[in-house]
Amino acid sequence: MDKYTIPQHLDTPFKIILWTWDEVAAFSIPFFILFIMFNAPLTGVGSGILLIVLLKKLKGEEGHYFIAHLVYWHLPPFVKYRATPPSYIREILG
Repeated sequence: MDKYTIPQHLDTPFKIILWTWDEVAAFSIPFFILFIMFNAPLTGVGSGILLIVLLKKLKGEEGHYFIAHLVYWHLPPFVKYRATPPSYIREILG
């Protein structure tokens, strides 16, 4: 009956089943590379799980969006934001 839904937590990241998008990428990239190139799916699963554990440990200490903030500040601009200036512009008014 409700026309609008209110989320319980505003900072909850988008999840695909149980994992966030970066955890899915951390699992699937080594799995598919090792499965397709070297025909080693069990090694791919093991390395993917190890990367997820390391990523969860890193994000658990710093927060969910720590990796995105790290990429924004220290790597070249991959994504162009409309409202956010590029990270190499350190002073907007000055």
